[in-house]
Amino acid sequence: MDLLVVVPHPDDETFGAGGALLLAKEAGLRTGILTLTQGEAGRTLGLCPPEALGEVRRKELARAAEILGVDFLEVLSFPNGLPQGAEGGERGRASGESLLDHPEAEAAIRERLLALRPRYLITFPPDGINGHPDHVAASRYATQAAQGLAQVVYFVRPDGPYPVTHRLRLPDWALARKLQALAQHKTQALSVLAFLERHPERLWTETFHQVGAEGLKEGPWW
Repeated sequence: MDLLVVVPHPDDETFGAGGALLLAKEAGLRTGILTLTQGEAGRTLGLCPPEALGEVRRKELARAAEILGVDFLEVLSFPNGLPQGAEGGERGRASGESLLDHPEAEAAIRERLLALRPRYLITFPPDGINGHPDHVAASRYATQAAQGLAQVVYFVRPDGPYPVTHRLRLPDWALARKLQALAQHKTQALSVLAFLERHPERLWTETFHQVGAEGLKEGPWW
């Protein structure tokens, strides 16, 4: 395994690193996705009963992963927490916990790293980009689990607190497939639309911070 994306929810993989997964696969690398929750607390948009959302989102992720061409996909079942101020809209079942309540997720990630031996692990930066507790927890656990095993790379905002060390500008074919992958996450269409409204440029330009690297490189780090 060359590149493993570790995120809390189905759809995070495509928002943050869909283009990187596509370009790495095109370059002949082996890629994978590990999500720590099933995303069972997200919005349903009336497309399924609340209790079925986790399974529906697993299937949405499987379709997206096929489009992204990954070699490995696994979905764990730690609880999906809600973002601060989450309200309105029909949601799936939330337990009241988040990933922050489950530090044992670090050991689960490390177990996969030991088995897969990826050279690079991609995840959220420490602030979770938007402060979502699951994003923050996933970054913390993945970064700690990767010590001595994989080089950590964060997908970051171009204007955020973590300096961009690598910028990927997606060719047309990769942008088209990234959009197709995003479209598989139908239950999360409002999140997709909000992303398109706020950050349209991040569809075709993905920015990353490689831990320990300096300067800016146009292109991949692998």
